[in-house]
Order: sequence, then C-alpha cells, then structure tokens
Amino acid sequence: MIFDPLELNYSKLRAYLDCPFLYRYIYVERKFAPQSPYSSLGLSVHRAIGRFHAKPGDLNALLTHYDAAWLHQGYATPQESMEFYNKGAAVLEKWWAHFQANPAKVLYSERSFEFPFERWTIKGTIDRVDQLPGGDGRTIDVEVIDYKMGFEDRNEWDVAGSLQLAIYALGVSRALRHNVASIGYFILSSLQKASAPYDPATEEATLALINSTAEKMLALDMSRKGACARCAIRRLCPESEAKTD
Repeated sequence: MIFDPLELNYSKLRAYLDCPFLYRYIYVERKFAPQSPYSSLGLSVHRAIGRFHAKPGDLNALLTHYDAAWLHQGYATPQESMEFYNKGAAVLEKWWAHFQANPAKVLYSERSFEFPFERWTIKGTIDRVDQLPGGDGRTIDVEVIDYKMGFEDRNEWDVAGSLQLAIYALGVSRALRHNVASIGYFILSSLQKASAPYDPATEEATLALINSTAEKMLALDMSRKGACARCAIRRLCPESEAKTD
C-alpha cells in the first residue's frame, strides 16, 4: 500500500501524538510494530464481533466467526496462543449472553467512512453505531461505540476526552449524515459501557487538533520523543531509551 501523507486516520494521529519516531517507523518507513498476545487477541475478538453483527446468529455462529478471525501472530508458544484463545472465547460467550439480554438496534458494524477536511482526507472504521430513539424525521439519532477488551479501565471522562471517538463522531455526522447523540466505549471483559453525551460544539477543537498535528506529521517534525518504556517498538527504534525491560 502506498503511503499517502494527506490521508489521516486515528491510528496515524495517535502514533504521532504518542511519539513522532513511532509514527515515522510505522507509517513512513512502513516497518510496522510487532504483534503482541494482547493486540492479536483484541483484533481477533473485534473481528469476530464485527462479523457477527454483519451476520447474526447463535453462540456457535459467533465462535465460528472467532475461529475464522483468529490471529496466530504475537504468541511465543502454541500453549500461549491456546491460553489467549480460551480467554477470548470466554469473553465472547459472556458478550453474546449480554447482547441477547440487552438487544440494540445496530445500524452499522465495522463501518468505514471518509470525509475531506482542509487538504486532508480523514478516514476510519467504527466498531458499532446504534440507532437511538428520537430524531426529527430527517436525521437519525445514533450512539457511536468502540469496543475495548478492558486491558485498561475506561470511564466517562475518558470518553469525553477521546480523540478516537471524536473523530468517529465527525465521520458519522459528516460522511454518514446522522446526528450523533452519544459516544462510548463498551468494555468487553466487564460488559460495562462508559458513555457520554456528544457535544457538536467540540468539533471545532477536534478539527484544529487534527490540522495542527497533521501539519507536523507532513513536515516530519521530530522535535520531541514519547515515553520509550511504554512503546511497542522500544526494542527496535534507534532512538529508544528503553531497549531492554
């Protein structure tokens, strides 16, 4: 895939905000960060749920989607792979029971969007968009939901300050033409949802942050460094100050 510096998504922006050297390594030099057991598990579970929303069925159908979506990369041994596979299956079984008891009108799942902004094209893929009661007959009120495995706690303050959810809300309103009433994270490991009302008045600040960050990315401004100890490429990056644990 050809690298387009004028094409933006949350992952690119997040990488640069975390560390310009991480952004350069993954998106400019195209070297990619290695998978870990947790990243592989998260991707596998996300893909299984996305396929289930696209083609609903019983629990066996969900687990079949999981088998098809399972990523083997990132595990040190077959035993570790099986251990994480079983963890993911247990999460999915509990999620399926919760979804049956708490049905929602899922309008979109794994829905891609793109919209122009200044000289940039902003793209993304949203885990889930639920239709909410209400609307004025011309627009639909929706909730934008991103699934998280739950390796880190999330709360309503995380939601309100989330650049990821803010970009997804912009995508839904600008590309899909729906009124975003709320945004939230659904924590798969605890079956909890952290949500907050969405305020369209925040869009100007979100776009300003995107624009200022993207200009630095385009100029490849490397004047700062992120926290090496928490970086996925700390053992590979020439600038790393934490090559060993």
